[in-house]
Amino acid sequence: MSSPPARSWALVTLAFAVFVAAAPVWISVGAIAAVVATIKATLGARGGEASGDGTRVGADADDAGKEPTAMPVAKTTEKTTKRTSAIGISSAAPSEPVALTGSAAMLAKMRKSAAVTGETRDARAGEATTASSSATAETGSGDSSIRAFILHGGEAAGQIAKDLAVEAERDHGTPVRVLKMDDFRDMEYDSTPCVAIFVVETVENAQPAEAAGSCVRFFNRKRKEGTNGDMLKDKLFFAVLGLGDTNLLLDRQTTTAKDCNQSAQTLDSALAALGGTRIVDRGEANDAIGLDEDVIPWSKQMFPKFVETNKSLEATKSAKLCFLYGSQTGNAAEICKNLAAEAGEKGYPVEVCAMNEVEPGDVLKPGAVITFVVSSTGDGDAPDNCDTFFTRLKRKAKKEKGQGGIGVQYSVLGLGDQNYSAFMAVPRMFTQIMEDLGAKAFAKRAECDDTLGLYEQVDAWTNAYWARLESARVKSHKLRTGETVEGDVAVAAPEAQVKEIEVPKKQSIEGVPPLPICRCEVEWMPKTTEVDACPVKHGPDSDGAYTVTSPYMASISKRELLTSPTSDRRVLHVEFDLGSSAISYKPGDSIGVIPQNDKSLVQGIVARLGLEADAVFTLKWKKGDNDEHATHPLPHVRTPCTVESAFTNFIDVTGCPRKSLLRFLAEHCTNAEEKDALLHLSSRGGRSDYEAQIRSQSPTLLTLLARFPSCAPPLAELLDSLSPLAPRLYSITCAPEVAPTNPSVAFSVVKFEAPNGEDRRGVATNWLDALSESAQVPVYIKPSLKFGLPEDTAAPIIMIGPGTGVAPFRGFLQARRAKAKKGEKLSEAILFFGCRRRDEDFLYERDWQSFVDDGSLTKFVCAFSRETSEKVYVQHKIQEHATEVARLISEGAYIMVCGDGAHMAKDVHATLIRVITDAGVVPDQKTAETLLMDYTKSGRYVRDIWS
Repeated sequence: MSSPPARSWALVTLAFAVFVAAAPVWISVGAIAAVVATIKATLGARGGEASGDGTRVGADADDAGKEPTAMPVAKTTEKTTKRTSAIGISSAAPSEPVALTGSAAMLAKMRKSAAVTGETRDARAGEATTASSSATAETGSGDSSIRAFILHGGEAAGQIAKDLAVEAERDHGTPVRVLKMDDFRDMEYDSTPCVAIFVVETVENAQPAEAAGSCVRFFNRKRKEGTNGDMLKDKLFFAVLGLGDTNLLLDRQTTTAKDCNQSAQTLDSALAALGGTRIVDRGEANDAIGLDEDVIPWSKQMFPKFVETNKSLEATKSAKLCFLYGSQTGNAAEICKNLAAEAGEKGYPVEVCAMNEVEPGDVLKPGAVITFVVSSTGDGDAPDNCDTFFTRLKRKAKKEKGQGGIGVQYSVLGLGDQNYSAFMAVPRMFTQIMEDLGAKAFAKRAECDDTLGLYEQVDAWTNAYWARLESARVKSHKLRTGETVEGDVAVAAPEAQVKEIEVPKKQSIEGVPPLPICRCEVEWMPKTTEVDACPVKHGPDSDGAYTVTSPYMASISKRELLTSPTSDRRVLHVEFDLGSSAISYKPGDSIGVIPQNDKSLVQGIVARLGLEADAVFTLKWKKGDNDEHATHPLPHVRTPCTVESAFTNFIDVTGCPRKSLLRFLAEHCTNAEEKDALLHLSSRGGRSDYEAQIRSQSPTLLTLLARFPSCAPPLAELLDSLSPLAPRLYSITCAPEVAPTNPSVAFSVVKFEAPNGEDRRGVATNWLDALSESAQVPVYIKPSLKFGLPEDTAAPIIMIGPGTGVAPFRGFLQARRAKAKKGEKLSEAILFFGCRRRDEDFLYERDWQSFVDDGSLTKFVCAFSRETSEKVYVQHKIQEHATEVARLISEGAYIMVCGDGAHMAKDVHATLIRVITDAGVVPDQKTAETLLMDYTKSGRYVRDIWS
């Protein structure tokens, strides 16, 4: 019986005779010789043919996965020698044994690993051998910062890809990542724009090589499905190089590279149809005539475009759009995070955080595009989480006037309430400071008034904002890449009127906001991990001051009930002992109290989330999102801490749920109806239902989770979606001349029934009410810039403060008494106070009478709203004393108003307009408005009000 090699040669001889007889005349002798060489090589590889020197050539079945040993060929032509030098391969004459080249090499490689069709393709799709792994070892695959790729599909393509990578780095200084095409398809290529070279082989039956099949089919399927043409727009910059061999097309009368590169053609057209940007025309190489004939000229054309594109992407890669917020109540934070999330959904790289988490010098760099979302508080103060940034920004503007912001583009979205005298003070100052620094606005400042519908006005502003942001980004890109920018860095369009947008209610879910960005994750720690006994960081800061982030632990030295025990209102007078802290204050300042949430409410939330109350965790940046500016994710959550401590001390669980929270919770509902309900409530189309079901009822977090039982939010994302537990500010009711280390406050203990029937309690007031007198409370002093006792003791004072709004005037009058004792002459002072009844809630009654008796107070006027059939309020008493009030105003009196801003402050303002107009102080109402506006600007008409 003949040996296996003998049988193989017999079959080969017969097959070859048939092939030659049937071959058309155009087939070259060289092509036939190549086929012969290929057959010999293949038989050698499969059968382990003996070589002339007695050694065994090829591999046994036991050697699967190893590269076959090269088999000598009878003759190496000049063309085949040249062919092996393509793309950086040495052109030196090969030493024995001679490697397969040209079509023979291509066929051998394809037969070995790539020629897979039909059912066998799926069967072999997941297999990876040692040989293929080593032959196509990836480079740079672990460095996610590199956004330049050379991708290969097929063994020959893998070698060319590696050669291209060497040339890219060696000759062009461009590091790249080399990956299989199918691995690239599974990456999040759309998270950051990238440039990619696809080197793809077409094998038998016009199919892509195995390592490229999934990738080609994926993009082609997306094209056939009619996927939006923006799928890859501005995200993928590409070029395609196809490798084929017309020797595989034995049944066709074709010889060009176009006829054997169907996979490259399919991929190239699919990427372009999906919005990808082609940097160079497709290259097509035919191994039958030599790959180098087409690959080398194409690579020379490709590399300049490749390098240029990569440099452009590198210049903008780190240029994240910066969204910074300053928020006291949480509105600005939510709106800013929503803008950032929507920008991220549009494909922009973004960074979003509170301003105090960054340094001005870190964000004000040439090419920066910054959106500030900020509100004003109190007398025009910056919110607590942006006050440090604001102060340093002002210093920078003073020091680097006209220089510190060159090349920076910005916009300011201001939030406020026109009932406050310092309406839009901080947003306007931000604009002025940025202009002083030399920055340019790419959109005019928006001034959104909460009394006119905050979110409707924000929606109107953002309609034009996105186009202006894109224009700013393009100009920023040009600035970073050194392109010429005509004129200023950015020019803002004319300011548009902010109008309320009426969105008709629809049953369908319309205008769902983007999912908020979460930058952190939880890392669980052993329960034995040591946590601070006092979860709130306290003690003086680096400047020796006690602030909202570094409070003083004060003990309660006195607590007194100011209202009747039978009244349904409970107003407390509480004194704090500041000990030897050397903390100073003045009349008009406030005490900030950092409270804790109700213990039973927190326990209910922890149980509902299925968490252990004493489980200890810390927060860390998500992989690939470690913010280079902020030192710790969610700085308001002081970790490591227990789950119970996090919800007790750091997170607001009682505030009205914001739409961004509802959108986040919807993502974690397993029940489709619940998810749709939350999506609807968070959407523009569900605005009226949100107002009726959420805003008017203001459910707690526990109530909200109970309404949607299938919702199971992850802890890290939930903490990030909820607002920080905000400090509460209370006006100081005394003067340091009387109580230098024991400032006191007066507040109503808030308890009410929500529209949904749920009993609700104020967080801080009920917590303080429940504490013992020896308990310690984190506090700090919030200085007032405008609301204080006038230094001009000769000017009259009109004080208006119903309810607990009268508290600061007690301190004013104590200070006036101290001045009188020093011999200073006091001006006239009149106080208008309002309460329900004399025997129910006449706060500090004895004090007012004593001030009148010693001359510290000229007149005390009280309005009792429930002692007569007709309700009487402070504005009515002002009208009764119109002549006296008008006289004092005409004499330059200071007007100080403290209390409710939703109703009282408006009614008092209207009464003052009427009084000075009727008395002839000014000729008409318009002039009266102007007068009070001038008084406001000069600090003579000051209001400390709250809604």
